[in-house]
Amino acid sequence: MKLAVAGKGGSGKTSFSGTVARLLARDGRRVIAIDGDSNPNLVVTLGIAPERMHDMPTLPSNLLRRTEEGIELSKTLEEICTSHSLEGPDGVTLLVMAHPQHAGTG
Repeated sequence: MKLAVAGKGGSGKTSFSGTVARLLARDGRRVIAIDGDSNPNLVVTLGIAPERMHDMPTLPSNLLRRTEEGIELSKTLEEICTSHSLEGPDGVTLLVMAHPQHAGTG
């Protein structure tokens, strides 16, 4: 199952996404949550200490490559998760698209 959550700012997307991810993981499902927000806060909703984000690398821009068959990952999902993710207390794997370096970026 793949689930994407999008909508207006301030509508509760992060809270909803984190709650659903944690419930699915507690039910024994493998869950990878990707925070694509320019101000990533899914880490908190997943129960991961926010200070752990500082050591987590963001996904590289060369992660995707174009081939004659279409777009594909330049590494396996397992390799990406091993080098670029954090795991929450319920077993949710978190990937983050970007870290703002200072206020007003992202």
